[in-house]
Amino acid sequence: MRIRNETTLYFIRHGQTQSNKKHIRQGIQIDDYLDTQGVLQTQELVNIIQNLNLDVLFTSYLHRAEETAALINSKLKEPIPVMHDFRLRERDFGSLTGHTQDYWDKMLPKHRELEQMQTYDYRPFGGESVDQVRQRAFSSILDIIQNQSNQNIGIITHNGVIRLLLFHFPDIPRIYRAIDTDKDIANADIYEWIITPGKIDNLKSLLK
Repeated sequence: MRIRNETTLYFIRHGQTQSNKKHIRQGIQIDDYLDTQGVLQTQELVNIIQNLNLDVLFTSYLHRAEETAALINSKLKEPIPVMHDFRLRERDFGSLTGHTQDYWDKMLPKHRELEQMQTYDYRPFGGESVDQVRQRAFSSILDIIQNQSNQNIGIITHNGVIRLLLFHFPDIPRIYRAIDTDKDIANADIYEWIITPGKIDNLKSLLK
């Protein structure tokens, strides 16, 4: 393990799936593997990630994140440990999972505004609220920071987790985009977060 003077987190959204391509929200109930484009996106990440000198990779248990982590690790010059944390999974959309945009507009007319303001609550549909996602995802990130201090850490996760993190910490820069797209958070995007004591305190303040 390299000796480092700071902890840096690299949040990486998994590669594309068929559901992503069709604009279908997967949540945790649709557990797709990567499609051909997703595999290509992930392979293109390898040179970038090789230069990040990661010490460890974390991933959720969902196939699209696991496969992204496994593909990256298999192509690195020196494979690194891959660790799983179920708290890094995507949001649960309940019965809204797998439906079209028209269906979402009908069942939850203000869902775009709720997403933007991070005030969504999918519990009436059998899913999760933003508070539930925040508690599990941010507790995972805090544990990673505390247990892997002074390391470069890759975290393969999902749109919802990254979106929530950027809402609370909008200064986190995106350092890589795999494709030309108008999506604000695209598949295979990488975000870099250099950890300071103040950021740890801010994370803790968001946990109940």
